[in-house]
Amino acid sequence: MKVEEKKKLQEATKFIQFEFNKATLKPSSYPTLDGLVELLNAYPDYNLGISAHADNKGDDAYNLRLSDERAASARAYMLSKGMTDTRIVSHGYGESKPIADNATEAGRALNRRVEFDVYLPDDPNPAETKYGPAPEIPAAPVKAAPTAPVKKAPARKAPVRKAAPRKK
Repeated sequence: MKVEEKKKLQEATKFIQFEFNKATLKPSSYPTLDGLVELLNAYPDYNLGISAHADNKGDDAYNLRLSDERAASARAYMLSKGMTDTRIVSHGYGESKPIADNATEAGRALNRRVEFDVYLPDDPNPAETKYGPAPEIPAAPVKAAPTAPVKKAPARKAPVRKAAPRKK
């Protein structure tokens, strides 16, 4: 793969955005992902690794789950454009691999990212080489199913009995 095309992969990180606190891609991300699909179609021997990361705001387990869902969302979009599922893997790393200081908003913004790495099938996934194996995603907390309020049957009044006429 040409150097300028690998640079496109690195630049793509800057253009992938999600709805706040969700794994829903913003439409502004679609052109970048479409470009990556074209790039992979031009190089059918390569696979793509998608790794997503988070800042340190919030619960560790939540950030790990959200980053994994965001990586999966980018993968799902590319699969919807005709990519073969065996060529793309996605993992979330949560807040475990920052590239900037989480003490500032600018640093946290840099840490919220999605990275793309190409590799040949017999080579290791570059994300795993850089960051190690992806952490295991804890099970999402189980929310109790809402229960319908119990409706009481309308109270029935006993029939009114007329008093017997009084004897005079």
